[in-house]
Amino acid sequence: MGDYDCNLFWDNMDDTVVEQVLSLLADEDITVHSEPRTGLVMLTVKDSFDIDFHLGEVLVTDARVSCCGVEGFGMVVGEFPRKAIARAAADAVLRSTGCVVKDRLTDIIVKEQKKRNRRLSESSALVAATKVNFDLM
Repeated sequence: MGDYDCNLFWDNMDDTVVEQVLSLLADEDITVHSEPRTGLVMLTVKDSFDIDFHLGEVLVTDARVSCCGVEGFGMVVGEFPRKAIARAAADAVLRSTGCVVKDRLTDIIVKEQKKRNRRLSESSALVAATKVNFDLM
Protein backbone atom coordinates (compact mmCIF):
# COMPACT_ATOMS: atom_id res chain seq x y z
CA MET A 1 0.00 0.00 0.00
CA GLY A 2 2.84 2.41 -0.42
CA ASP A 3 4.05 4.60 2.42
CA TYR A 4 0.67 4.96 4.06
CA ASP A 5 -1.69 2.75 5.99
CA CYS A 6 -5.31 3.44 5.10
CA ASN A 7 -6.49 1.31 8.03
CA LEU A 8 -5.29 3.85 10.58
CA PHE A 9 -7.37 6.88 9.81
CA TRP A 10 -10.89 5.77 8.93
CA ASP A 11 -12.21 5.77 12.50
CA ASN A 12 -11.11 9.37 13.07
CA MET A 13 -11.84 10.66 9.58
CA ASP A 14 -13.94 13.83 9.34
CA ASP A 15 -17.34 13.50 7.70
CA THR A 16 -16.24 16.01 5.05
CA VAL A 17 -13.44 13.66 3.96
CA VAL A 18 -15.87 10.71 3.92
CA GLU A 19 -18.15 12.72 1.63
CA GLN A 20 -15.13 13.67 -0.50
CA VAL A 21 -14.27 9.98 -0.93
CA LEU A 22 -17.88 9.09 -1.73
CA SER A 23 -18.20 11.90 -4.28
CA LEU A 24 -14.91 10.82 -5.90
CA LEU A 25 -16.38 7.32 -6.30
CA ALA A 26 -19.85 8.54 -7.37
CA ASP A 27 -19.20 7.86 -11.07
CA GLU A 28 -17.86 4.36 -10.41
CA ASP A 29 -20.12 1.32 -10.67
CA ILE A 30 -20.47 0.32 -7.01
CA THR A 31 -22.57 -2.70 -6.09
CA VAL A 32 -23.49 -3.08 -2.43
CA HIS A 33 -23.39 -6.75 -1.45
CA SER A 34 -23.94 -6.23 2.26
CA GLU A 35 -25.71 -3.10 3.49
CA PRO A 36 -24.00 -1.37 6.41
CA ARG A 37 -24.84 -3.17 9.63
CA THR A 38 -23.77 -2.73 13.21
CA GLY A 39 -22.34 -5.38 15.47
CA LEU A 40 -19.98 -5.96 18.33
CA VAL A 41 -16.40 -7.18 18.13
CA MET A 42 -14.06 -8.06 20.96
CA LEU A 43 -11.24 -5.56 21.39
CA THR A 44 -8.05 -7.39 22.25
CA VAL A 45 -4.97 -5.47 23.38
CA LYS A 46 -1.56 -6.47 24.70
CA ASP A 47 -0.83 -5.77 28.35
CA SER A 48 2.51 -4.58 29.70
CA PHE A 49 3.79 -8.18 29.72
CA ASP A 50 2.93 -8.61 25.99
CA ILE A 51 0.01 -10.93 26.79
CA ASP A 52 -3.34 -10.59 24.99
CA PHE A 53 -6.05 -9.04 27.12
CA HIS A 54 -9.73 -8.82 26.10
CA LEU A 55 -10.65 -5.25 26.90
CA GLY A 56 -14.31 -5.52 25.96
CA GLU A 57 -16.76 -5.30 23.09
CA VAL A 58 -16.73 -2.41 20.64
CA LEU A 59 -19.62 -1.26 18.43
CA VAL A 60 -18.67 -1.38 14.74
CA THR A 61 -20.36 -0.86 11.37
CA ASP A 62 -19.37 -3.00 8.41
CA ALA A 63 -20.23 -3.14 4.71
CA ARG A 64 -19.24 -5.15 1.64
CA VAL A 65 -19.25 -3.71 -1.90
CA SER A 66 -17.85 -4.34 -5.38
CA CYS A 67 -16.17 -1.57 -7.33
CA CYS A 68 -13.88 -1.70 -10.39
CA GLY A 69 -14.44 -5.46 -10.56
CA VAL A 70 -13.04 -6.05 -7.06
CA GLU A 71 -14.88 -6.82 -3.83
CA GLY A 72 -14.09 -4.56 -0.88
CA PHE A 73 -14.85 -4.76 2.82
CA GLY A 74 -15.02 -1.91 5.29
CA MET A 75 -15.40 -1.83 9.07
CA VAL A 76 -15.31 1.25 11.26
CA VAL A 77 -15.69 1.81 14.99
CA GLY A 78 -19.09 3.25 15.90
CA GLU A 79 -22.36 3.53 14.03
CA PHE A 80 -21.33 5.20 10.76
CA PRO A 81 -22.92 3.52 7.72
CA ARG A 82 -21.63 6.04 5.11
CA LYS A 83 -18.11 5.74 6.49
CA ALA A 84 -18.31 1.92 6.27
CA ILE A 85 -19.49 2.12 2.63
CA ALA A 86 -16.71 4.61 1.81
CA ARG A 87 -14.11 2.38 3.42
CA ALA A 88 -15.37 -0.72 1.60
CA ALA A 89 -15.40 1.09 -1.75
CA ALA A 90 -11.92 2.50 -1.10
CA ASP A 91 -10.70 -1.00 -0.23
CA ALA A 92 -11.98 -2.29 -3.57
CA VAL A 93 -10.49 0.61 -5.55
CA LEU A 94 -7.09 0.34 -3.87
CA ARG A 95 -6.91 -3.39 -4.59
CA SER A 96 -8.00 -2.95 -8.22
CA THR A 97 -5.58 -2.69 -11.12
CA GLY A 98 -7.43 -0.50 -13.60
CA CYS A 99 -9.62 1.91 -11.65
CA VAL A 100 -9.20 5.48 -12.94
CA VAL A 101 -9.77 7.13 -9.54
CA LYS A 102 -7.17 5.05 -7.71
CA ASP A 103 -4.47 7.74 -7.83
CA ARG A 104 -6.84 10.49 -6.65
CA LEU A 105 -8.06 8.28 -3.80
CA THR A 106 -4.46 7.53 -2.84
CA ASP A 107 -3.77 11.28 -2.74
CA ILE A 108 -6.66 11.78 -0.29
CA ILE A 109 -5.41 8.92 1.89
CA VAL A 110 -1.83 10.20 1.93
CA LYS A 111 -3.03 13.72 2.81
CA GLU A 112 -5.15 12.38 5.69
CA GLN A 113 -2.29 10.16 6.90
CA LYS A 114 0.01 13.19 7.02
CA LYS A 115 -2.59 15.12 9.05
CA ARG A 116 -2.91 12.18 11.44
CA ASN A 117 0.85 11.88 11.84
CA ARG A 118 1.13 15.62 12.53
CA ARG A 119 -1.59 15.42 15.22
CA LEU A 120 0.14 12.40 16.82
CA SER A 121 3.49 14.22 16.83
CA GLU A 122 1.93 17.28 18.47
CA SER A 123 0.24 15.04 21.04
CA SER A 124 3.48 13.20 21.76
CA ALA A 125 5.32 16.49 22.19
CA LEU A 126 2.73 17.65 24.73
CA VAL A 127 3.03 14.39 26.68
CA ALA A 128 6.83 14.50 26.55
CA ALA A 129 6.76 18.01 28.02
CA THR A 130 5.09 16.62 31.15
CA LYS A 131 7.57 13.75 31.63
CA VAL A 132 9.16 13.71 35.06
CA ASN A 133 12.70 12.45 35.67
CA PHE A 134 12.47 10.90 39.13
CA ASP A 135 16.23 10.40 39.31
CA LEU A 136 16.64 14.17 39.57
CA MET A 137 14.03 14.60 42.31
